[in-house]
Parts: sequence; structure tokens; C-alpha cells
Amino acid sequence: MCRPIRRAIEYTREGLYTIYSIAKGHIVTLKNLFRKKVTIQYPEVRWQLPEGYRGFPGLPVDPDTGADLCIGCGACARACPTGVITVESHMGEDKKRVVDSFMMNAGRCMFCGLCSEVCPTGALVMTDKYELAAFSREDLIYDRVKLNELGGIRQSKAEAKETVATSTGREDT
Repeated sequence: MCRPIRRAIEYTREGLYTIYSIAKGHIVTLKNLFRKKVTIQYPEVRWQLPEGYRGFPGLPVDPDTGADLCIGCGACARACPTGVITVESHMGEDKKRVVDSFMMNAGRCMFCGLCSEVCPTGALVMTDKYELAAFSREDLIYDRVKLNELGGIRQSKAEAKETVATSTGREDT
């Protein structure tokens, strides 16, 4: 007689727990029903990138000279933990390095930003580009021309000072 009573109590307890679980699930659903929507219609509406977003590295072009600032030192290639950057250069007639090729594999890049931090001239910057899909792995290897296109136009020094002054709320006198 004790066993059927225990079984009835267990069935009742499981039934009440089931009702509790369903009610709790409905409460969560109702709470989220009235929250602000976070879904965006992606191709038409672009994601607003946060400040300091690290997209794919690029080589912006200087508006005055029409070339990027890369000197071919190879610091970015040495700092890259995955080894996706290859820089080939030689010494020119004026005893300065001349960059022969600058290649980067976007398929293996982990967007850490170490390459842009160690660049002594600031030639390599993290862009806001995140749409890098391709149908083949060969399309994910970027040469210097493609990296210049990704980097866009570098801000002039006066524009950079204005940007820093407005973002910090101070003006240099």
C-alpha cells in the first residue's frame, strides 16, 4: 500500500513540475515579445560598427603622394601569429628598402590587430571591412593593390588632429 501512494505522489509532483516549466517558458517568451527588436535586414541595412572594430587589415593610400606608407620592414610579418603576411623587399639605390610584394591571406587571418600595432609607419591599419566571402581560397589572398583598395584614402595629418580633438572633447592650442 505504501508503494502505490509514493507512485501517486511522484506522478503528481512531475505533473506540477511540468505545469511550472511550461508557465516559466511562457513568461520568458512574453518578456521577450515586448523588447526592442535587434534583427536588421542585412543586405539593405548595414550593421553599425562599434568604435575600435577590427576588420581586415588594409594599406591606406596617402592622398598627397598616391602611395601607401609601407617601407618593407617586415615587422608585421614577424608579429603575425598565424603567418599570413609575406613581405618581399630589396635595398634600393638610395639605401632605402623598396617593397617588391606584400601579400596577405584573408582565409587564415584571425583579425587580432598585432600587425597594425607593430607597424612603425602606421601603414597597416585595421579597416571596417567584414564582407570578405569568396568562392575559392585563391580569391582570399590579397596583394598590395587589393589591400590599397581595402584601406581607402588615409586621412591627412590635419584631419587626423581634428578627429582626435573632437573625439576627446579638447582642442590643442
